[in-house]
Amino acid sequence: MLRSARASSLYLSLMVATGVLAQPAFAGMKQDLADCTAADRKASAGACSRVMNSGRLPRNQFYIGHYNRGWAHFHQGAHDEALADFDKSVQYNPGYADTYLSRAIIQHVRGVRDQSRADLDLYLEKKGKSVEAHLNRARIFRHRGELDVAFSELQRAGALDPDNARITAQRAIVLSDLGEALPALSEAEKAVAAHPDDAVAHYAHALVAFRVDDLAAAATSIDKTLQLKERLPEAHALKGEIQERKGESDAAAASYRRARQISSKSLDAYVAQETARARLEALTGSAPAPAHVAATAPAPPVPASASECRRFIPAAETTIAVDCAK
Repeated sequence: MLRSARASSLYLSLMVATGVLAQPAFAGMKQDLADCTAADRKASAGACSRVMNSGRLPRNQFYIGHYNRGWAHFHQGAHDEALADFDKSVQYNPGYADTYLSRAIIQHVRGVRDQSRADLDLYLEKKGKSVEAHLNRARIFRHRGELDVAFSELQRAGALDPDNARITAQRAIVLSDLGEALPALSEAEKAVAAHPDDAVAHYAHALVAFRVDDLAAAATSIDKTLQLKERLPEAHALKGEIQERKGESDAAAASYRRARQISSKSLDAYVAQETARARLEALTGSAPAPAHVAATAPAPPVPASASECRRFIPAAETTIAVDCAK
């Protein structure tokens, strides 16, 4: 029996012909399948290659092999190789939406902004107007510095699912990015009140509180975040920043190290791990990159014009450009 299945984890599972794993000649394939499906281990890229070269992988699953190997290369910092695999994955299955999102992330990290935007558009076209599609697009546009576009994507996501805590939390973060401290805090508090067991809601509250220098509230919220979801690199990185600002250098270094130990496909995690690397270097003098962290940081966001001022409109739940003199 042959089948292609979506894994419940971040990556895609692979299946080979029934009985192959029981054959002595393919005794090692079971481990290769596991390593390739995980895609965040040092052995993952080689494992995916061996599975695809074995002659036992159905052709309709080759897009999975290239997709997973692409992420394995990404975790090793091999961005060109990752891009080549995502291109191959698209060739084998042009209808699989997440490959376009993955390629958009790679292009963003490589600083190829136009192609990243084109792949985001293809991702939305293939995925449809879903909450997940708009949330993912919002995250990338935020890191591109296109905050108005990011906010618009969150508004579209919110229209599809008004009670989604992740949307409210991301909206709080983007408002904070825009310098709208009070509306950002209001959104973060709304997310926590409506979803007290949601880690992302508490993370957003911690970030907003940290930015307004309320370290006590930030520390409480980040501890709650990690209690709910320990494997969240951006939460450990933020905890390190909070501890560092409180003068707890050793504790901060430990938090930064933990942030860099956790593998994740999230662009937020990637950026947080780069922050953790930089802060570790500042605190300890060195911070060798782990296998899954790329060697170069993503292109910095494009800053807004110095002459542009913004005002939050509560009724519309958005911000608009205004004359700075007003």
